[in-house]
Amino acid sequence: MQLIDKLVENRDSGVYPFHMPGHKRICAEDDLLSGIYGIDVTETEGLDDLHNARGIIKEAEERAAECFGADETHFLVNGSTCGILAAVYGSVREGDHIVIGANCHRSVYNALMLSGATPIIITPEKESYYDIYGGIDPADVQKALEKTGEINEEDGGRKRRTAVVITSPTYEGITSDIEKIAGICHEKGAVLIVDAAHGSHLGFSDKLPVSAVRSGADIVITGVHKTLPAMTQTALIHIKGNCPVRERVVKMLPVFMTSSPSYVLMASIDQMVMMLSSRGSRMFEAYTERLEDFYRQAEAFEALSVLGRGKLTAAGSFDHDMGRVVVSDMTGTYSGRELADMLLKQYGICVEMAAASYVILITGIADTDEGFDRLKQALLNIDGQISAKRPLGRSRGIIRRIYDSLVGRRIVRRMARSFDGNMAAPEASGICLCDNCIKDALFEENRRRIPVELAEGAIAGDLVCIYPPGAPVTIPGHAITGPDVDRILEAKKKGLEITGLIDGEIGIIWERSSI
Repeated sequence: MQLIDKLVENRDSGVYPFHMPGHKRICAEDDLLSGIYGIDVTETEGLDDLHNARGIIKEAEERAAECFGADETHFLVNGSTCGILAAVYGSVREGDHIVIGANCHRSVYNALMLSGATPIIITPEKESYYDIYGGIDPADVQKALEKTGEINEEDGGRKRRTAVVITSPTYEGITSDIEKIAGICHEKGAVLIVDAAHGSHLGFSDKLPVSAVRSGADIVITGVHKTLPAMTQTALIHIKGNCPVRERVVKMLPVFMTSSPSYVLMASIDQMVMMLSSRGSRMFEAYTERLEDFYRQAEAFEALSVLGRGKLTAAGSFDHDMGRVVVSDMTGTYSGRELADMLLKQYGICVEMAAASYVILITGIADTDEGFDRLKQALLNIDGQISAKRPLGRSRGIIRRIYDSLVGRRIVRRMARSFDGNMAAPEASGICLCDNCIKDALFEENRRRIPVELAEGAIAGDLVCIYPPGAPVTIPGHAITGPDVDRILEAKKKGLEITGLIDGEIGIIWERSSI
């Protein structure tokens, strides 16, 4: 029986609810809410318990594991964030090492703070054509793990652990070579955790990048509500059968997730799984056909550019999810914010996010032909408006040569790596071994707030993120650089959402700052 069927059976049973929740399944003045309230229940007879699943929820989780190709899957109703917290905290603790990508979500840094592990931060190479991080280079993971020393060395009567946390796909849809990275991690005895919050739809079509679950990662967290037909806050954590920290991670799930999980949200996950199992192949076939048609038409753009796998230049960028549409105005006529406003006000299209120079649109199997047609026509119109303002002549040929040049540099760089394993990391990327001073910095009492413009050289007291996607610009306890200041100021100028500032000022550790 599906979870939703059990909830409907419970609703219609005639049993009176002298238990939570307080709406008693009936008390709602709004018709829409009253329908939801009817199946919004708590753990009662026959409805199982998410934190000790043995019945209908256990069966639903097993269906999800089979659907996504995982050995073990657990429902998450606090979003992918709680899965990341449980995965990291269950994998490492004080005295252990953890390798993380600098572009990881802030939840990874929060988990790092709680764990007390010593971080080794990998800063991925930037994409030459877009001001975004590329994927994580497996060679950098290899070097980072070599810095940890002997992982199985005895330390206070226990074996030290090492974990690696990377984001794949990134918010812009760029994936890393998870299979190769997993091989490196397992050779070194490290646990590989992949934040695939934006990649729950991968693995259902060979026209999309391969999923991290099927590529050998030990723990994969996916936010199913982001790209699949499921309600907000729904997510999954997939755990490999031979994962050495499996029991610890599972024990941490109730720590970071509510003790009153929503049955409405769990039913939403189960419904999505049944949809994928019964007709997912047909839905993904239609979806990828829409995407391929969109990218074919996008080749005609004169001024706008749409990111694709053929435009990737960073050494660690393995593939691109074409379902994540990233659009930039190459002429600089319109900022990302201006493109977003035009799409909304003139064409009734709401984008996922507007960055300084581009917009991100999330597509999925629930999209319609009408939706894609509207998007294609809108972008063609905007492209024509820009071209009319700034005649580009043979610009497409020039742009193509720029792409060829960038891709050529990528090939040369990879050839150099193959001949010289010790090749230095590109400028502004690389590996940094740090003290885990995040917790001390966050709770440091000797703090001041200063204007962002004056913050270069100061020691950050807060995690400042540009959201979405929520990757940190400043890390508590670490020096604020000139480029950090520039990124924050540019984000403020463009009207982007910034978290971690208080009344527009940034918190710093005063005595340790050199400003």
